[in-house]
Amino acid sequence: MNDLIQTYNQLSETQQKQLVAFANLLLLKQRTKQSTGNLTDWKDKITKVSTWTEEDIRALEQNSKHLNEWRVQDW
Repeated sequence: MNDLIQTYNQLSETQQKQLVAFANLLLLKQRTKQSTGNLTDWKDKITKVSTWTEEDIRALEQNSKHLNEWRVQDW
């Protein structure tokens, strides 16, 4: 680990930032590969997404009927 820190400290600031970005990319790839393939958690997250109620949909349908009645103001 000391070798890694010594090497890191020898890099320029720009190169250090590039190295950190690369390490973050590797961590991201590692996390995606560790997926269990279990969709239960994903399904739970999806069901918690807010949805429109029947009343919301009715209001949208009513308003869409009047959409063509709107007129653009003349200048």
